[in-house]
Amino acid sequence: MTPDRVPESLREADLQPVWAAVRRYLDRHGPQQRGSVALPGLGPTGEMALRSMLGRITKRLDLARLETALMDLGIGRDLDDSLTRLGHPPSAPAARRRVDRVRADAARQSLRKTAASWPEPWATEWAGGLISDGLLGGLDDRDVETLVRDVRRLLDRLDQSELPSAPQVSPPTGSLAQVEPPLTSRTELAATLFGSSHALDPGTKLASFAARALRCRLDVASRGRELWEAAGIQADRVSAPALVWAVPAMGRSALDRLLRTAAEGALPVHVSLLALQCHSVSVPTGTLVLVVENPRLVEAATERGLDCCVVATNGNPSTAVTTLLDQMRRSGASLWYHGDFDPTGIAICGRMQDSGCRPWMMAADDYRHAIRRAECDGVRLDRAIKDCGPTPWDPQLEAAFNDERLIVHEEYVLDDVLSGFAHMAVG
Repeated sequence: MTPDRVPESLREADLQPVWAAVRRYLDRHGPQQRGSVALPGLGPTGEMALRSMLGRITKRLDLARLETALMDLGIGRDLDDSLTRLGHPPSAPAARRRVDRVRADAARQSLRKTAASWPEPWATEWAGGLISDGLLGGLDDRDVETLVRDVRRLLDRLDQSELPSAPQVSPPTGSLAQVEPPLTSRTELAATLFGSSHALDPGTKLASFAARALRCRLDVASRGRELWEAAGIQADRVSAPALVWAVPAMGRSALDRLLRTAAEGALPVHVSLLALQCHSVSVPTGTLVLVVENPRLVEAATERGLDCCVVATNGNPSTAVTTLLDQMRRSGASLWYHGDFDPTGIAICGRMQDSGCRPWMMAADDYRHAIRRAECDGVRLDRAIKDCGPTPWDPQLEAAFNDERLIVHEEYVLDDVLSGFAHMAVG
C-alpha cells in the first residue's frame, strides 16, 4: 500500500477523535515522544476499524504499538507522518516549535563541531557554557558559524605580539612621568576586525560569546570591564574617569597643575586614564585619601569644603580609578575605603583592601550603629536577598550582615563618614 492510498476505514468519522488525541499528545510532547493516551469513546464502526488494525484494545492507546501498525499498513514513515496523512497535521504553534528545535539543534551541533577543532583545551567547556546559558537562543547554524569565526579572529589577534592600539601621547618636555603602554581599545579593535566599532559593545551576541571565551582563556571569574581589561582590551581611556576632590598634587605636569587649580577653586574634577598614563600623580607622603563608592560623597565633600582628598570609584573602580590610587599609594598616600553595606559594596571593599586600601567605618559596629539610627529615624531599610562574602578586615561584619540582611547605602551615613575622616585627617 502506498502512503497516498489511506484505507477509508481509517478515515471513519468515529476514528477522528483518536487521531486528534494522538496529535495533541505529539504537539505537546514532541513528534518522537511515545507513551499512551486515553482512548476516546468509539462508535461501533471506529472500534471495529481499530480492532482490525491493533487486535485487542484497552482504555489507553499505546502509541508505539499504533505507530507500528500504521507503518505496517504503509500509511506513513512514522507516527507523526501517518497522522498528517490521516488529515491531522501538526498545529501551527507545534510546527513553529519544530522548526525552532531543528534550528537550535543545528546551531548546537555547529558550535560543538567547531569548538572540537580548536586547539584550546577549554574550547569544549566554552561551547557547553554558551549552550547552558541560553546564548544560542534565536540563532541558526549560520549565525553560530559567523559568531564563532569572529571570536576566533579576536583570539588570534590577541595572540599576536602587536595589537592595534590607541596612539601613544608623548608627555611634554620636563614631565615627571613616562607614558605607560595603553591597553588595546575595544572600539578600535572591533572596527578593525569586524567593521563596526560597536561590534563588541556589551549586550551584543559577539560580546557575550567573546567574554565567555576570555573567561575560559584567562581562567578567571571576572566579568564586564574587569574581564576585558584583564585580556588587554580597554573600552577607551577617556570614559569612566576618576572623580576626585582636593588632590594635593605636587608635580609640575599639566595634570598636576589641573588638580591643584581645581582644589584651589574648590571644584571636583574628572581625571581620565589617558591623562594618568601621560602624567603620573604624586602627593605628599602621609596624605590621607578617602576612597568612596558613590559620587555623591565627592559632591558633599565639595559642598562642605572638606579639607581632605576624596576619590569616588562609582561602583566597581574603573582602570582610571585604580591607576590613580596606585600612583598616590606609591608616592606615600594612606588610602581608606568606605562603601555601601550590601553584598556588592562589601565585595568591593574586600577588593579595595586587597589593592592597598584600609576599610574606613566598614566594621560590624559601624553597620549596627547605622541600623539603630535607621530604627530611631523611622527609616525602612531595604533587605538583601543573599548573604555577603567574607570580611577579613572584621569577620564580625559578615556575621552581622548575614544575620540582619539590611542594606545601608553610603549616602545614609554620609555625614558620619566625611566628618569622621576629616577629623582623623586634621588630627
